[in-house]
Amino acid sequence: MTNRFDWDDTNSSGIWWSTNVSIRDECILLKEDTECNDSDIVELLRSIAQNIEDNGL
Repeated sequence: MTNRFDWDDTNSSGIWWSTNVSIRDECILLKEDTECNDSDIVELLRSIAQNIEDNGL
């Protein structure tokens, strides 16, 4: 998957990079608000991804 998207932070105007930054920012806020750890955030994101795979957007 990573070959398909441009994760290079020097290309800050790219849609994939800006989406990555937005999601990361929201995860940081969620972590601060809930005091959960990184593995909890990863589990949440995997659950969201699985739901999208199963049901679509």
